[in-house]
Amino acid sequence: MELYKRIRDVAKVVQQTDNTVLYKQLIELSVEVFEIENEVAHSLAENAKLKKEKENCIVRHVEPYIILDDDPKTLYCSRCWDCDHHLVQVKCYSSGSFKCTHCANNGIYDQEKWND
Repeated sequence: MELYKRIRDVAKVVQQTDNTVLYKQLIELSVEVFEIENEVAHSLAENAKLKKEKENCIVRHVEPYIILDDDPKTLYCSRCWDCDHHLVQVKCYSSGSFKCTHCANNGIYDQEKWND
């Protein structure tokens, strides 16, 4: 909104100088800025809604996380989700351990395999 206000202030000065071409361009610019600000606000609201929906799908375990209605063998890093809200799939090893390829968080996903 600050940019929109500044354009209006400049438009008032231009109007006083009687430069109609420049004044018209500033009015058009202010309309475009207003539309862009509305789009940004809409995008931010939609992004927040989608994050909330994704958060409701996360099943929290001790380590790692899974997503409802997804393959339960697909595991996601709990650290990346909790800290950054990024779903990062972890690399699972046959030993029963896992490691995040992004943050290097690691742990055990299958205690039986780990104990063997």
